Amino acid sequence: MRLNILNFAQNRGLPLTSLIWIVAILAALGAASARGFDLNTILPFAGIATLPALFGLLIWPYSKKEWAQMAIIFAWIALAIIACFAISFNPMAALFLCAPAIAAVFEREKVMEATLLSAIFAAVTFVVFKFGLAPEPIADIDQAKWSQLAGTIATIPFMIFAMFIASNSSQPVVDPKLVKLAGFADAFPGSGMQFSKNGKLLLATETARSMFGLSRRAADNIKLVDLFAGNDEAVESMVAAFDAARNINETQNVTIEAQIDFDDPDHITNLELDFVPNEDGTVYMFASDATEKVARFSELENLQELAQKETAEKTLFFAGVSHELRTPLNAIIGFSDMMRSRLFGPLPGKYAEYADLIHDSGQHMLDLIGDVLDISKVEAGKYELSYSEFDVADVVRSSIKMVRPSADAGDVSLDVEIDANSDIIVEADRRAMRQILLNLLSNAIKFTPKGGRVVVSAKAVKDVLNLVVEDNGTGMTKEEVAKVGTPYSQAGNAKLISHRGSGLGLSLVKTLVQLHQGRFALTSSPGSGTSINIYLPLVKPEDSDAAE
Repeated sequence: MRLNILNFAQNRGLPLTSLIWIVAILAALGAASARGFDLNTILPFAGIATLPALFGLLIWPYSKKEWAQMAIIFAWIALAIIACFAISFNPMAALFLCAPAIAAVFEREKVMEATLLSAIFAAVTFVVFKFGLAPEPIADIDQAKWSQLAGTIATIPFMIFAMFIASNSSQPVVDPKLVKLAGFADAFPGSGMQFSKNGKLLLATETARSMFGLSRRAADNIKLVDLFAGNDEAVESMVAAFDAARNINETQNVTIEAQIDFDDPDHITNLELDFVPNEDGTVYMFASDATEKVARFSELENLQELAQKETAEKTLFFAGVSHELRTPLNAIIGFSDMMRSRLFGPLPGKYAEYADLIHDSGQHMLDLIGDVLDISKVEAGKYELSYSEFDVADVVRSSIKMVRPSADAGDVSLDVEIDANSDIIVEADRRAMRQILLNLLSNAIKFTPKGGRVVVSAKAVKDVLNLVVEDNGTGMTKEEVAKVGTPYSQAGNAKLISHRGSGLGLSLVKTLVQLHQGRFALTSSPGSGTSINIYLPLVKPEDSDAAE
């Protein structure tokens, strides 16, 4: 049998929907390449993301078979589960909506089944994450960022096209021969009606008569607007869909809330109505109970909102705790500074040493809390960049001055390699730029042994600023490099156990770079030191205002 990809009646629109998903994934790869992502690390994730669509293309000749439809639905659910465990539950849980979307190109009953299955698996996955039973995500920062980008780029058009294709392919099939021989009521066993050009009821199946209470009243002279008399919103939606079906000669779908349970007047049912235009100017209306489907979609939305709420609550908690800690820490630092300066007289040697330790520890804790606050602001979407033009060399020099005491104390040399004869003007957030440099320099000094060297360089390459901080410290393994940028994660080199911290510094650096729509790159190997490259646009990106 010859197969046609655009013959929705034959293939139910499955191949075109699958191709749309694959094209969207390729578009996400193109966007990642344009942003400077390492495609070698992203390609495995992209390959996995295309598997359900490729599977759909493989078996689309059998898309009318029950087993093929269920296999495709489970393939999309499996992708959502894998994405949640490999990356994070939020926002990858949105992929659970793909299964009901692809089911829409099959049959209405399949949408209900897919919605129920997606809700069950999404709930189980949420519980696993809620109780901390989920394994550690395997995706690094770039892979996670790309997956979130790809999920947005692919899911939205996928669902829109699936619904569009379903609206053009899922029209209830009425056998013309049966209509001629036995009449419309016998040809369509579900809830179906036929209305004249003026909206007068011509035919109705027994199921429709029962659903709309026509068996309890005379069906003569019944019009479309009489079905839900008194429910102005429902009548308005139905009339608009009826008129649109006749005027543009295309099937129209509308969902309304109505009272059709005549034994329980307070019970509200969600009805899905399909208006199908006929060649003679009449319009068929097919009705189905969509209450369960609407409830399942609402349940999935509630699960996603719950996950987002928990993330927001966590962020607010960190922000609150950080603010509460700053006040006593400032007092501790102030009093210890007074003791160090011998403001009220000399101190015994040991006590002077303790005052220095208290001051340094308090300052370290205050810096750490500052990082926590900034990360909390970013996660809550409240960190706003303040763009201005400035010379990068000025920020580099001021940052070097601030960290030089730490470098001198650790016997680490600091060198700057910037062309003094040319200015490097960048349009960025000056405070964020200084914070990036201070974190990178502090980190390099902390993990460089005595006699080591830290070098800062900056240059403009076309429209991009390349800022480099490198050291000749102990370096990191590939496994440790993969964890860099994850909050509260730090390299586990035993030689550096006395310098261990929270791992927030580089995480904040990567976040600030990404807010500027820049790129963070780190290379390191044990015994050879570490080199960190920051790439930022010299000019403020046009879409940065929308991003903020």
